[in-house]
Amino acid sequence: MKRLLLLPALLLSCTLGAAAQDWSDSEVVRRRAEPVVTYRAKLDGDFLLLEAAHAKGWHTYALDNVERARKRSGREHPETELPTRIEVAGGLKIIGNWFQSKPEDLSQEVIRWYTWGFSRRAIFAVRVERLEGEKALVTINAQACDATTCQMVRDVVLTLPLATVESFSQNEERSAINFDELIEVARVTDEGNTD
Repeated sequence: MKRLLLLPALLLSCTLGAAAQDWSDSEVVRRRAEPVVTYRAKLDGDFLLLEAAHAKGWHTYALDNVERARKRSGREHPETELPTRIEVAGGLKIIGNWFQSKPEDLSQEVIRWYTWGFSRRAIFAVRVERLEGEKALVTINAQACDATTCQMVRDVVLTLPLATVESFSQNEERSAINFDELIEVARVTDEGNTD
């Protein structure tokens, strides 16, 4: 009987281990040696996924944070935290707009400070096209804050090994992403404007 109970547990652990290998190596952003946010990336069909896992009490900000603050405040240049920025280079090219987890409203109406972000886990997704090259580089810039301080996320680079162009083409349109949990973000420019 014990052997029968161990077999499903063993199969589950092997399955979870195989799924974890799809992700890139993680990069941890720290403040004074304590983890703040951890990033990793993977391909899911023809989408690039980026995960941000926040340490307890920490959060980062939405891709469209500045545009949201602009709409809420009515100011062209609102004072707000820096949005998350993601660049992709190497063997992948972005096609279309990003999707992101639904951000929390972290605004403080009393002081007219408007901002949106993520605590715990956030997912970012974008459709990509496979180019030549054996790897893609995903670069993240952001601002991570807790109740009392902020830590800049500067040029955190994830390296994502890529399958051949032919293998990538065979996996297109096979994404398992639940888009009900994500919202589309208009293309964001370097100045924080949306197209």
